[in-house]
Amino acid sequence: MYENAPATPYLQENFVLRSVHKIMFVVLVVLVFKGMTLSRTIAEELRLTTGEYPPFTSQHIPGGGVVSQLVELVFSRMGYKTAVDYLPWKRGYVLSKRGKYIATYPYLLTDEREVDFLFSAPIIEWESKIYVRGDSGVEYNSTLDLFGLRECLPHHYGSLPVLDELYSAGQIKRVRTPYIRSCWLMVLNGRADFFVEDVFVADIFRREVLAKRMNEVVELEKTISTDYGHVIFTREFDKSEELVLRFNKAFSELSENGEIAKVKKSFLIQNTQLGDLLN
Repeated sequence: MYENAPATPYLQENFVLRSVHKIMFVVLVVLVFKGMTLSRTIAEELRLTTGEYPPFTSQHIPGGGVVSQLVELVFSRMGYKTAVDYLPWKRGYVLSKRGKYIATYPYLLTDEREVDFLFSAPIIEWESKIYVRGDSGVEYNSTLDLFGLRECLPHHYGSLPVLDELYSAGQIKRVRTPYIRSCWLMVLNGRADFFVEDVFVADIFRREVLAKRMNEVVELEKTISTDYGHVIFTREFDKSEELVLRFNKAFSELSENGEIAKVKKSFLIQNTQLGDLLN
């Protein structure tokens, strides 16, 4: 009876409302799906880059090196997964500056770098000390204590400015070697008086190079140099400032509960054959 009846205004309005509701539902589903996809992409593909600087960063070390392990731990604490590309340092820096990577590490803080990057709190401390034979009688309270001594310095190593000044003035001598491991042996055998090394790296070499004689070469108490490595976040990403704040908070929490120290200790225990990479 009503099959061929003309549509009334009520029926037309009802049809339009149903169509609008269907469209809104489809749009809502699409937006939710896109939001879920975006969140998943951010969580799974937070892209970082670094270079070869063993034992701190290296694709040839399980976990990518101790600093890479620390960076991954901090981002994990923040709720992110990370994907790290190991690139030549200059290339990784430039690509991060352009925004292809959210961050790169570890870098010293400089005014020039601060123009393009936001710096995290220090993620690693490089503490350099002087190493001598334990029975040498050498002390280090000031540079005066080094006068007349022989510094061992590998050909590819840069020395500290303070030691360069002493060398230029003829106040210390230098013995050049092809590798840093040679310096451990030179000092052990009395063919050089001292060398300078980061304490974390020194723990690796003392164990691997000196073995049973590891206690015969000792570090002097006074630190000769301290530098800090940071994770640097590109300014091209509008969320970088927020990420830096969250990164620093997470790092602080992990430091306070002992997790950062635990990663460093575990790294030294698990990696016992790094000497060749470090040369």
